Amino acid sequence: MTNETLKTFETVRFAGSSYPIEVMPGLEYAVVRQVDANSPRNDMGSVARLKDGRLMVAWQKYTANKHGSEDYGEIEIAAKFSNDDGRSWGDERVLVKPHLETDFNVQAPALRRLASGDLLLMCMRAHRPPDGQLESASSSMELFRSPDDENFESAGFLWQKTEGNWMQGGATSLLELKSGRLLAPFHYGTGGQFTQHNIVSCMLSDDEGKSWRKAPGDVDLPMRGAMEPSVAELPDGELIMSIRTQLGALFLSRSTDGGETWSLAQTSGLRAPESASCLRCLPGTDHLLILWVDSEYDPKHHHYGVRTPLCLGYSTDRGRTWTHLGILGHRDEFNFFDMGMDFVDDNTAIITYGVYGPNRKDQWEWLDPDVMDLHAIRLTRDWLEERFVTCKGS
Repeated sequence: MTNETLKTFETVRFAGSSYPIEVMPGLEYAVVRQVDANSPRNDMGSVARLKDGRLMVAWQKYTANKHGSEDYGEIEIAAKFSNDDGRSWGDERVLVKPHLETDFNVQAPALRRLASGDLLLMCMRAHRPPDGQLESASSSMELFRSPDDENFESAGFLWQKTEGNWMQGGATSLLELKSGRLLAPFHYGTGGQFTQHNIVSCMLSDDEGKSWRKAPGDVDLPMRGAMEPSVAELPDGELIMSIRTQLGALFLSRSTDGGETWSLAQTSGLRAPESASCLRCLPGTDHLLILWVDSEYDPKHHHYGVRTPLCLGYSTDRGRTWTHLGILGHRDEFNFFDMGMDFVDDNTAIITYGVYGPNRKDQWEWLDPDVMDLHAIRLTRDWLEERFVTCKGS
């Protein structure tokens, strides 16, 4: 693959999975879950710190089924725990199961510790269409609440049995804004997942998730539309959203009214294939971090470019310009996707991402590949600040 990014940044090898990948020197990597005979795919993680100090990661774990690793395969929401601040993960358990008589799966978990102390878990139920046609599929986004970090009970729905496909996609997110409002970005349309035109909006709650409403503001873009939004809140309350597109770049939109309305989306200046990103604010600052795939636009590729390498960007001017901090993951003929970044305290974030491959020429690369694993990276503020100075200086 021809990519100037790969020539610019130093990498080392991480051999956690069956295929080693090139990673960033100085960071701590771990494998959360590998594929095996009972689980053909693991991805889309969300991390929270528990009251006893441990970390919990929730992710979508595919179970052995006739659809394998397809998006409409059978999925449950699983969890693992870390006693060493994200350096290793164990003690797997299941948090939410699908209702297989009515659902394809349950997917896209997002954890959020509220200021009140409760832990929320949000995930989407993808429903089986009555007529058997995927274009008739619908979804419901369910909310679970745990007062003790152990038992999650259903606390209602953000939406139920939509007409068309409503979803979060590859960068799950549930925010509690400084105002106390809960915000869940998503995209929606009136057809099926693979054919509908997508529009971005947000679900809002001003009573800790007891009731929800769709924001009046939408974000739309050409071609397949605006997809898989990720939102960060700056200290003054401005919200910034990164958006997956088919336009060769990530796009950004902004809100100054708590997510009610959004500005006309503009290019971020970061080239990208059709792939998710994850946008976060560094706690206590107005600096932004972004995870994204930095690859060349290719209109002949089904994702408008390959999904490697996975990179990290840093902005000190509210997303107007970006400093490239380097490559977090890369291997030729592999793909990096469904990424997340959760600050578990003011100084530590856990990055999660899925990696799959190697690509095959005789089928779509995401159909039962040799590897479709969930990885994690422990990221510290000290490393970020040192890395930013180094990259800015060079």
